[in-house]
Amino acid sequence: MTHCLNLRAGARSSLTAPGCLPCAVVALVLFLAMCPAEPAERPDYPTRPIRVIVGFAPGGSADITARAVAQKMSELLGYSVVVDNRSGASGIIGSELVARAAPDGYTLLEATMTTHGIGPNLYQKLPYDPVRSFEPIALMVRIPLVMFAHVSVSGTNLKEVVDLLKASPGKYRYATAGNGSPPHLAAELFKLKTGVDLLHVPYKGTGAAVPELLAGQVHFMIDGPPPFLGHVKAGKLRALAAANAKRLAQLPDVPTFAESGVSGMEAGLWYGMLAPKGTPREIINRLNAAINKTLQQPDVRERFAASSVETVGGTPQEFGSYVASEIKRWGQVARAAGIRLE
Repeated sequence: MTHCLNLRAGARSSLTAPGCLPCAVVALVLFLAMCPAEPAERPDYPTRPIRVIVGFAPGGSADITARAVAQKMSELLGYSVVVDNRSGASGIIGSELVARAAPDGYTLLEATMTTHGIGPNLYQKLPYDPVRSFEPIALMVRIPLVMFAHVSVSGTNLKEVVDLLKASPGKYRYATAGNGSPPHLAAELFKLKTGVDLLHVPYKGTGAAVPELLAGQVHFMIDGPPPFLGHVKAGKLRALAAANAKRLAQLPDVPTFAESGVSGMEAGLWYGMLAPKGTPREIINRLNAAINKTLQQPDVRERFAASSVETVGGTPQEFGSYVASEIKRWGQVARAAGIRLE
C-alpha cells in the first residue's frame, strides 16, 4: 500500500511538472497496473426506517410475530422497523409488492407457511416466483399445530379417535381457517396418513371456526394452540396430539402424533424474513444478525414461549433450504388431496 501511495504522489508530481506529459502518462499506467482496485465504499446500513410487509390483517399470529421481532430489531439497528399490513389473496398482494420493491434492504417481507409453503402449490399462476424473486434472511419462529376435538367425541386418545373415524366414514366434520389454509393441508395430511374420511368445513379464519367447534357443530380442528388452550383447561375441548417432534411446554401431557402411532405428521405455522432478489449480501447478513440476536433476547423468548411459539433463527442458506423443502412437501399433500385454488 505504501508503494501505491508513492506512485500516487509520483503521478501528481509528473502532472504538475512542466513539459512532462509523457512522464505523467507513464506514472498513471504504472499506478493502474500495480495497485489493486479499491472497493467502492458503501454507506452504513440502515440510514432510514425499514418496512416489513405482512400479507395478513392486524391481530393475527403473522402480525403479532412481525411486530414482536420488529420492535427489538429497531433497538438493535438504531432505526425504526415498521410493520405494514397489506392483507389479501392469502398473502399474494404483500408478496408481490416486495418482489417488485427496490433491493436495498428497506422493504422486507414476512414469509409464512401460507405464502411460501402451501400457496405456490395451490395457485396456477403467481405474479412472482416464490423462490427466485426473493433473498432469504432468516426463519424466525414456528408454531406447531395440535389436533383438538370437541368433548362429545368419544375416545380419549388419538388411537381411539382414529378407530372411531374408520368405523364411521364421513360422519365427522373438521373445521379450518379456510380452503388452502395451513390447518386445511395439515388435516388432509392426517387423512392421508391414517386413511380416515372426514368432512371439511372451511371458515373465514380460525376466529370464526373456534366457536363452532366449542358448540359441537364441527368435531375437530388442527391448528395453532393459542386460541384453544383456555378451552382445553376449562374441559370444553380435548387436545389429542401435537404435530411436532417433541411435546409442547404448554401441553406437556399431550403426546405427539408419532408417539400416538402416526408418523410424518409434523406440521406448523412458521414465519421468516425475505428481501427482494438482488439485495446486497452485506445487507442480508446485517439483517440476519439482527434477527438472530432478537430471537436470543430473554424477554422475546419468554413472550413467544407463553403462546407455544418456538424461536428458531439460523443462516440465510438454512432458511432458503427450508422454504424449498416446505414447497415440495406441501405440494405432495396438495396433489394427493386434489386441492387447487383459482
